[in-house]
Amino acid sequence: MTITRRFFTNWQSLLALCIIAGYVIVAISAPWLAPQDDPQNPTPMRLLPGIRPSALRVPSPPQPGAVLGTTPGGWDIAYGLIWGARPALCFGLITTLLTACIGVLVGAFSGYLEGAVGRLLMRVTDAFLTFPAIAGIVLFQCAFPLFLRKLQLNPIMLALIAFSWMPYARLIHANFISLKHTEYAMAAKTTGAPPLRIIFRHLLPNAITPAIVLAARDIGGMVLLEATFTFIGMGAGLPWGALLVTSRDWIIGAGGNPLIYWWVFAPATLVLIVFSIGWNLLGDGLNTALNPRGRR
Repeated sequence: MTITRRFFTNWQSLLALCIIAGYVIVAISAPWLAPQDDPQNPTPMRLLPGIRPSALRVPSPPQPGAVLGTTPGGWDIAYGLIWGARPALCFGLITTLLTACIGVLVGAFSGYLEGAVGRLLMRVTDAFLTFPAIAGIVLFQCAFPLFLRKLQLNPIMLALIAFSWMPYARLIHANFISLKHTEYAMAAKTTGAPPLRIIFRHLLPNAITPAIVLAARDIGGMVLLEATFTFIGMGAGLPWGALLVTSRDWIIGAGGNPLIYWWVFAPATLVLIVFSIGWNLLGDGLNTALNPRGRR
């Protein structure tokens, strides 16, 4: 059974593609689903007029601009969810791609070189594993605030890239250790092929599968982490996380009831969870299709 057939006959893969396609369609169709008030100055969040800073509007589907209600102060929830799909997809894809590239390169060179250089690269990888991403956000915000503002860089994105590449490096390193002693790799080395050609032409294509699966799962995880850091006040982030920030004082209603103002947190939370589930299912589907031990 071919990889393509294995992938498309797996219900997890089909469900994942449907979920991800839904978000992509919403991102592309945002100008029609939620027209901008000022197309010349687009914004991912819209403030509805006539609402007091301490008030909010309940969901009113027939009423324009309040399909899902508003957060305290009048932020349109439906508008933020729709326009938040674009930055969420961009954030997840860019962050994961850069993270995977760094990890794959470190793992490839450390696995191929071994010796002192290889051991040094892996010790650096182990050292980065002890440094959590949340500490990286604080470091970037405190040490380089002017630099971040000048270049308009997101400290959460930088921290996630800088402190999330290590699993890729360890995966690729382990694969390179076993693959570089195979017959085709030794034959390429014997014929005088340069190391870079052996790494990128012969070894990496056969070692990259686990990294592809991990990257597919990480796309949703990166967006979920970004929303989490935004929610706890680590920075201004994506619209989905910003909606939750503006509503966090209203999540628990009178008498400790979380259902009184359900619309201020349930839609954004559901969108984030489904987004993460979709990419996790895609990773599971790719793992089933690409895993040689699962082929028949």
